[in-house]
Amino acid sequence: MAGPRSLLAIVAVGLACAVAPDAEPETPKPNRWLVEISAVGEVGPYLDATVANERFSHRFFFPRSVDCGEVLRSGEEVQYRTIGPFGRLGNETGARCDPVGVGSLKEWRDAMPRRRSRFRTPREQAAFETIHQGDDLLLLRGRFPLTLEIRWPEPMDSVAVTPNGPECRELLDRETTTMEFHHQGPNVFLLETDRGYCPIIGLVLPLAVE
Repeated sequence: MAGPRSLLAIVAVGLACAVAPDAEPETPKPNRWLVEISAVGEVGPYLDATVANERFSHRFFFPRSVDCGEVLRSGEEVQYRTIGPFGRLGNETGARCDPVGVGSLKEWRDAMPRRRSRFRTPREQAAFETIHQGDDLLLLRGRFPLTLEIRWPEPMDSVAVTPNGPECRELLDRETTTMEFHHQGPNVFLLETDRGYCPIIGLVLPLAVE
C-alpha cells in the first residue's frame, strides 16, 4: 500500500474523478495488493465478504457468480487491483470477481471529496421496495438521493443494505421514508421509522437479473 491512504480511499477517489470531474482530486496510479478473504456470506443475489491485509480491512458486496464463488473463499489469499468502480479480485487460476457494492460506508464517506450542503444534517425522501429479507440483513432497492453526498454512482437506482432489526423491519411495510446523511460519526445514512432510525450499512449496485 502506498503511503497512509487506505485501499478504499484510493478506490473512492478514483470513482470521484469519474462521477465528479470538477472535483479535481489526485488521480491514483494503478495499485495491487495481496489480500485475505474472510466472513463470506450470502445476502439475496449477492455475496458479502471482508477483504483485508495487515494495513486495512474493508467489506464489499459481490454478485453470486461462478467466478466470485471461486475467488471468495474464506482464508484464501487473492490479488486486489484498483480498477473499475470498486476494484477487482483475482486468484491464481485466473478467476476474477468485481465488487458491486461497499459495506464500509464510513471509510467511503471519509475518503470522498465532500459536497457543499446548506444543511448540517441533509434530509431527503427515499423511495424503495424490499427485495430480500434475510435473518440478519434486509435489501431495499430504490431511490436514495442523498447518496450523492458520498459521490455514489447510482443514487436513483441502488440497493441499500440494512440490519434486520426492529427499527428496520418497519420499512417492510413502507415504500417511502425520510433519509438523513451524517457528515461525521459511525452512521452515514439513516432511514426514519416510527421506532427511531434504521442505519444503512451498505450500498450496492443492482444486478442485471435479480
